Amino acid sequence: MSDLVFIVQASSTSWSGGQDLCMNEVDGLPVVYWTVKRIFDSNPDAKVVVAAPAFDRGGRLEFLFERFGPYDFSIHYGHDSSPLDRLIDVSSDWRDECHFIRVDGLHCFFDVDKSIEMWQQAVAESLDCVKSPDNYPVQFTSDVYRIGALRKVRRLLSEESHANAKYRVHPKFYMFHRDDEFQCKYLEDLPVHPDDYLRACRLRARAIYLPREEYHDTRRLPPGDAMGFRYEFAAKYLDASMKVLDVACGWGFGTRYLSQFVKEVHGADIDYETVRLAGEDESNGTNVLFHVEDATNLNFEAEFFDAVVSIETIEHLNASLFLKEVHRVLKPNGRFVLSTPQNCIGHIPINYQHIREYSLEEIASLCAEHFEVEQAVGQKAGRIYFENDPIGSTTLLVCRKKW
Repeated sequence: MSDLVFIVQASSTSWSGGQDLCMNEVDGLPVVYWTVKRIFDSNPDAKVVVAAPAFDRGGRLEFLFERFGPYDFSIHYGHDSSPLDRLIDVSSDWRDECHFIRVDGLHCFFDVDKSIEMWQQAVAESLDCVKSPDNYPVQFTSDVYRIGALRKVRRLLSEESHANAKYRVHPKFYMFHRDDEFQCKYLEDLPVHPDDYLRACRLRARAIYLPREEYHDTRRLPPGDAMGFRYEFAAKYLDASMKVLDVACGWGFGTRYLSQFVKEVHGADIDYETVRLAGEDESNGTNVLFHVEDATNLNFEAEFFDAVVSIETIEHLNASLFLKEVHRVLKPNGRFVLSTPQNCIGHIPINYQHIREYSLEEIASLCAEHFEVEQAVGQKAGRIYFENDPIGSTTLLVCRKKW
């Protein structure tokens, strides 16, 4: 086995049930191809294994063999809903003390040199995991794992009685949370990317991040379904007496989910065809209504709603105008639940659909102009968050109208 091993996690289907973003094409080839190519361009003698779900066996990922046949390259299939078990299977004949670099197939901009530095640190210090801070742009990140630590995670999870499927998707967060069992470190010497490079990545990513991510409730895999989790989080702050607005509702899966818990829910989106399709869904209840609306200039009367839910919206538009409108349509003491990507350097987001991404401090400050921020939660990834830890890849805020 080569000393330097990269495991690239990829799938044709996302946790939300649509096509995974790593299969979107850039210059005629899926993103995962460019991720693997980035590794071999820098380190042609490295070993690369693509770890994919069992349902992808014999499918679209097979084209990678044609492209990387001359290299030390392979694909391992298994465990549809457990990337942890997939990683352990890939490394079944490796010694406990071996380390590898894990990369998401979507992250074709990840820093290879910095990843190798992290790997060298993990080897030198016998660390179980090394990763970037949770609020660092994920497109540039990778993780380093010790094989024996992953085997220990699986053993500990099998012994615990509470639901732990989410950690089988993202075992690194279990390791960092269990500092009594694992030795982990965040990368401290973070790479600094010039604005010109960020703009170049953003332009290239235009084909990756499409206007709307697909969501299929019947095909989604709940343990890693980050979007579904956000609506479940919002629902905890609603009640059966409320009239609620789900702003930028897309095809309405979240609107329909919220309808179980409230008196009436209105889904609003700026795209006419999207709203039409949402309104025609046969699963809509009698308390669900859809509207074509501009989130920065809503047609609803002042103080019309008891609560407003905004899932991954504010990064797409003029934040000041949007927050003023949310404040206007909310009743006195009305509740506002918001989620948005958390990014410590979000002035030039890689996702071309986003105007701006915000650090926790930035988004909390913006909301505080119109609302009292009652709670801040940092969604790490998938369904993972920890009480009293507001740092993550996504910020969830629970707010109240001030006046």
